[in-house]
Amino acid sequence: MGERGDSTGMGPAVGVWVTLHRVARDGSGALDSVRTDAAGRYALRYVTRGAADAIYFASSTWHGIAYFTAPLRTTNATGDEAEITVFDTTSRPIELAVKGRHLVVGKADTGDVHTIIEVFELGNDSLQTLVAAGNRPTWRTRIPKAARNVRANEGELSPETFAAGDGEVRIVAPFAPGLKQLSFTYVLPASAFPFAIDAEGGAVVFEVLLEDEGARVEGEGFTKVAPVTLEGRRFQRWLAQDLRADSRLAVIVPARGALSSTQLRNYGIAIAAGFFALLLIGRSMQRSRARGTSAGELPARPTLRPREPDAPLADRLAAEIAALDATYARQSAPSDAVRQAYEARRAELKAALAAVLAGHDIPT
Repeated sequence: MGERGDSTGMGPAVGVWVTLHRVARDGSGALDSVRTDAAGRYALRYVTRGAADAIYFASSTWHGIAYFTAPLRTTNATGDEAEITVFDTTSRPIELAVKGRHLVVGKADTGDVHTIIEVFELGNDSLQTLVAAGNRPTWRTRIPKAARNVRANEGELSPETFAAGDGEVRIVAPFAPGLKQLSFTYVLPASAFPFAIDAEGGAVVFEVLLEDEGARVEGEGFTKVAPVTLEGRRFQRWLAQDLRADSRLAVIVPARGALSSTQLRNYGIAIAAGFFALLLIGRSMQRSRARGTSAGELPARPTLRPREPDAPLADRLAAEIAALDATYARQSAPSDAVRQAYEARRAELKAALAAVLAGHDIPT
């Protein structure tokens, strides 16, 4: 930022603290911090140490919202790599576009209950970070009234920003310009089938995965495509593109078979890792370049600019690793369960990133 202008006219973020972080198994924490200068630039010097897989990144807080760099790939990071872009906030309603949506329906377990996973890719196409105001969430979506045990999955949302009840999910997390992925799980009794899903905001891409061979989707715009196999289980696949707002679909699923919790978790991971690949298969998304006030560089002092919202899959996975590490770093005394979940998720993301960088496909 600084010498290079931005479309908002906000100018550089002057006098803002920028903190350098290190996250690794052998220890995590802040290494150093510095304020930005009159041009919104910063410089921090550091030496890598300890575990070879340690992650280093910088962060800054603007109007109470934390923003991060991607993981720093070199000790002489500068320019785009060390850029932090921050945005002004607003609590006025902003429509978050559904760029992609997944609905995964497992077979009924021994209790005649189906487990459902929903994954959304939401786009904030404005130039402001949306924050909650009073009792109004930043985003909400309807779910079946019969849904039980609704919970957020691992990803870009912390549990305290997630709530469910009265047939809907409510999110109070801030939404910065660009894309954010969120996922949640619930269960439905077999007696609730067939059940209807509302696509209130429509979707650029809407995919439904049904584990039961006899299951089907009924709804305008949905087409049955080639099935996909995950963890040795075959899923029927239905796809719609450019789905209109307030579209409605019905899911018809015979109740038989069982989906283990381990397999369910693996399906969720595969979806999270491969979601951008699904979006790339769909219609090319034309998005305007979002520029805000930015801060950042290390150790040289180039002008910084925001990353494109439609980032390559490798950049997206790297950003998710950075966000995960930053969340974990904020835990003063994480429990063994939290640590194990963090390590498992981080290993999965690193494996997916390595596969992408090596030119291999990640299955969706």
